[in-house]
Amino acid sequence: TQASGHGAVTQPPPRNAIDGSVYPWNGNVPDEVPFEFWCASADTHSHDPRKVSGVNGQACFWFNNGCDISCEECDGSTGQVIHPRFIFNGTGTPPSWGGEGIYPDPKQTTPVSPPRRDGSTRLSICPHPKHNATVCTRELRTMNVDAACGSKEDVTYFAPWRYPGAAPVINSCGTAGGVYQWQGPAPAGGDYAPTKNAKLGDLGSELPKAPSSTVWLAGSEVEVAWSHKAWHGGGYQYRLCPADSPLTEDCFQKYPVPFADHTSRLRWGGVGVAKICEGGSYKDCVVPFNATEVGGDAVIPKGSTWRRVPIPRAPWAWSETGASFEPVCKESAACVNYHGPKFSGPGCDHNESSCSTGAFPCECSGWGVGDLFRLEIVDKLRIPSDLPSGEWVLGWRWDCEESTQVW
Repeated sequence: TQASGHGAVTQPPPRNAIDGSVYPWNGNVPDEVPFEFWCASADTHSHDPRKVSGVNGQACFWFNNGCDISCEECDGSTGQVIHPRFIFNGTGTPPSWGGEGIYPDPKQTTPVSPPRRDGSTRLSICPHPKHNATVCTRELRTMNVDAACGSKEDVTYFAPWRYPGAAPVINSCGTAGGVYQWQGPAPAGGDYAPTKNAKLGDLGSELPKAPSSTVWLAGSEVEVAWSHKAWHGGGYQYRLCPADSPLTEDCFQKYPVPFADHTSRLRWGGVGVAKICEGGSYKDCVVPFNATEVGGDAVIPKGSTWRRVPIPRAPWAWSETGASFEPVCKESAACVNYHGPKFSGPGCDHNESSCSTGAFPCECSGWGVGDLFRLEIVDKLRIPSDLPSGEWVLGWRWDCEESTQVW
């Protein structure tokens, strides 16, 4: 079985990294990595001391914007309009990731800003929701985890991750900038730098084939990885579709790929790195951990398995997202003990991209721009033993919780 990855996958090489061979992505990664339009990622062969390169081009800007479980189609524009605020009325400092003493701000009349197109401030994109949330337990959620499911405080109730696989997409492989072809740029990163290869609104499923030279045997265990540019919470799944079939959501949902076991890894340094991280140093090493999974009737396809993203929000983001969960690596005191007031965290100054110079103190918890690009989330999949031989496209789907976006 030959697989070609797409999405913000880093292993195997994704087809939507099509711009990785053109300027500026084929050159040096800037010291201060700008948000638009860089998707710098770990690269074992890079001469950059950060072990990163621009080989992934603009791969992380191929996604679906304005998609939640209330609708049958995306709107392409309202990817981030829910902005809750939280206050701390405990003693001392707010907990780094827990929720003790953290409550919704009673002065906030609505978290929806700007209002919906019809002027309403409802949580759902569509007025008559198609689905209700199935992911309700705090162990599976990634933000505001202490809110009772379906309560007025549960502001992400209709986000894609709250019913994995149920939110619609514009295109199963994303669109350039996350928008429809007739739309202009949208907020929340809904844009794309035009190149000779692609332009805003192009469909990922129509990109030219990009054979990865990856050969997988039916019944074998294989390694895959993806990179996490900015924090949106939620969870993910891998799927397959025959390369000679239309790359639709229906096709990918027929072939969900099971995880090989219940473990996952965080990796710094790129493909091939296997040394266990020690002493709080995260360079050319991995951190194994037990994955948090959801399946059965709570997901689509039913009976398949999804995994919660293992990256919690940064400690100082409590005022934006409420309670989260503990990171799987040991964070430094500089990370754990910073609780604000800077929105981007300590060391980032007013230029958020300066986090990418190494000033950002956290290694496996993140928040915004350029703070996690050295890190990969690595899983092992088990290719079904009855999968027919031939060329297949590997699909990766990330359903967010902090935003109404699907990668």
